[in-house]
Amino acid sequence: MIALIDVNNFYVSCERVFNPQIQAKPVVVLSNNDGCIISRSDEAKALGIRMGEPLFKAKKKIENHHVSVYSSNYPLYADMSNRVMTLLGEFSTQQEIYSIDECFLSLRKNFLENARSIRTSIYNKLGLPVCVGVAKTKTLSKLANHIAKKHKEFQGVFVINEQSKKIFDELIQQIPIDEVWGVGRKIAAKLRTLKISTVYELKNSYPKWIKKIFGITLERTVLELNEISCYQIETKSPPQKQILSSRSFGHVVSDITQLADAISHFVEKAIVKLHRQHLVARDMIVQIRSNPFSEKESVHRTILMRGEFWTDDFRVLNNLAIQGLRKIYETSVNYHKAGIALVNLQEKVYTQGNIMPMDTKDKKSETLHLMINQIHAKYASHVMHTGWKTNKPQWHMKQRNKSKRFTTNWDELLIAS
Repeated sequence: MIALIDVNNFYVSCERVFNPQIQAKPVVVLSNNDGCIISRSDEAKALGIRMGEPLFKAKKKIENHHVSVYSSNYPLYADMSNRVMTLLGEFSTQQEIYSIDECFLSLRKNFLENARSIRTSIYNKLGLPVCVGVAKTKTLSKLANHIAKKHKEFQGVFVINEQSKKIFDELIQQIPIDEVWGVGRKIAAKLRTLKISTVYELKNSYPKWIKKIFGITLERTVLELNEISCYQIETKSPPQKQILSSRSFGHVVSDITQLADAISHFVEKAIVKLHRQHLVARDMIVQIRSNPFSEKESVHRTILMRGEFWTDDFRVLNNLAIQGLRKIYETSVNYHKAGIALVNLQEKVYTQGNIMPMDTKDKKSETLHLMINQIHAKYASHVMHTGWKTNKPQWHMKQRNKSKRFTTNWDELLIAS
């Protein structure tokens, strides 16, 4: 059986762990630059605050109902996610981390008891509420998790087995087709034209007919709804084809030095991901753009930069990015967003006695690169910078209501008095 564990309202729940005063009160967490609402407590949902709603549109509701508003605190959320996944790994030898707050586990016996134990353990040790869905396939475990969240009588756990099949079949007659894993808006709209609007109706459709109209992916979904497993737990994620790193600025930027600072930062972030997956990159896409909603003529510039060899050396890739920036930069433009993408990725190749990619020949460069990686691994990726860094960056995000980094910064730890 496969269990899907999902942390309820993850960003909000992380904030509540360190601020018990906002328990049982309406809370929202905002996206980059405090733009849109990306996480809501159940109390905020009950007020009609919508997911993805711009902050300014929800301002009246927030003020009238005294909703607590938080800026995104990604270092905190990432660390709490790591703690959740580490704890879940103790319950099974087969674990697939699906997202920052979701995880698939393989369970062999005592499914209901183990699911309840998982939920209790995460709450007692980390203070995070989770729901657990257990079934024979990934698609069904996702649905079971959805039922566990929506129906309080199951106390956060729902297992699809012989004893619960009758209840399950009754419930999925009321669940809209959009709630099925992998069914997007366009597919859902087309299914409705074919008189398939609930999970129950999709489950009882003919797989070969579905394949003929929609393709093999939706056919597999139908098979999974009927307990025929098509997707196994992937304990090792497949290598990424590209690594993106971009962000909208807190203030518009026109100076190339400030843009270079931002681009350099994005390269650093991307290379951390590159190292984690033991990959090397050869090429890079660099892009800068103005705000399409505030500029009379929107400017969007993109360039593909080709490297000489595959590498994970920050200095080489950063120089490539800055060269690209210089080629597409225009003066007198107020830039609102920038980013890079590492493309043409390969797995890192080692030779005996050499820990660097085979293309790198300079021994001094190898030694320096190794030292930088060791420092980053021991401390953090931001403790060393290139000469591109400015003392007063203007592009940083707006984070007016950001909580402290309670678990990742010594100066921001909670103090017990």
